[in-house]
Amino acid sequence: MLAKRELRKYAGDVRVWVGRYKNLTNLPHWHDDCEIVYADKGGAEVSVGGELMRLPENGAVFIEPRSTHYIRAEKDGVLSFFLFDRRLIKNVTAGRTLRSPLLGGDYGLPRLYELIDGELSSDAPLRTLSVNNRIERLVIDIYTNEPLGSGERKENYMEERYKKLLKDIDEKYADYTLAEAAAFTALSESYFSKFFKQMANMTFSQYLNLTRVEKAIEMMRGGDCTMTKTAIACGFGTIRNFNRVFKEITGYSPKNLPRGYNALGLHPTYGVDDTFDPTSAGSELL
Repeated sequence: MLAKRELRKYAGDVRVWVGRYKNLTNLPHWHDDCEIVYADKGGAEVSVGGELMRLPENGAVFIEPRSTHYIRAEKDGVLSFFLFDRRLIKNVTAGRTLRSPLLGGDYGLPRLYELIDGELSSDAPLRTLSVNNRIERLVIDIYTNEPLGSGERKENYMEERYKKLLKDIDEKYADYTLAEAAAFTALSESYFSKFFKQMANMTFSQYLNLTRVEKAIEMMRGGDCTMTKTAIACGFGTIRNFNRVFKEITGYSPKNLPRGYNALGLHPTYGVDDTFDPTSAGSELL
């Protein structure tokens, strides 16, 4: 299952985290926290709730809790992140939602980042109160100056359907088809293909093959099945097709897969209540 819940582990009693990444790419995920992303250098492609948008340099996006999203920075792009517990701003956002995740105003985010980063690194006695107040003030400014939507944000129907679809694929991967996936989401096959790629950042076929290879590795480590039985059980049909897809995805043939190969690097399998880091290995935390 790809669009996973990220559980942020904050340091101590401060429910705020800031970080800066270069060349960031992450997998589709969601969390209960609020997230603000600022493009320090270069832009980024951002998908929020299935809506694809370009984040320009010096632009910012506000990602509301429980929104499925992913981010792909431009080459050598640098992005700053503000992640914080939604309960810090519940009095500000109660009954309100932004019309668009993209922010139009200038909220001094580079300077604010440095202030919060410095306070989080200090042992000042009032640092928690100060950081919380800075975040609350920022969100007040955003919700005062940005266009608001009508009513409180509710889970987007297609977001929720997408999450349920991934669970269904994870359980029935061997015989799953594009037609079944499209029917599950009540979409035509052509529209579903576009929708899935926008949400998952890969095609349905690629996702299904990742799932099948991951399951095959689990079976191989169990040691109870031959390669042919494993290939058929995981939905590859023939050993030849199994070998081809397996090598395309892992870089190894099934027989030569290193004993310590980490299948989680291919396709996260964390449960909804486990900690999940959606950030790809090529991203650099500055």
